[in-house]
Amino acid sequence: MIKRLAAWFKNLPAHMQVMVILIPLLLLAILLSLDRILEGITKGFLYFNR
Repeated sequence: MIKRLAAWFKNLPAHMQVMVILIPLLLLAILLSLDRILEGITKGFLYFNR
């Protein structure tokens, strides 16, 4: 299974390899700072409710 996954990854174009690596890292960063993101969204909506 891992060998097939590695072969699939090696056959991808270079830009797709970067995307496959960066998308999970982006999702992890969002999950780790989710409270800060939600706080910013609520402050933004409170600004428009004035």
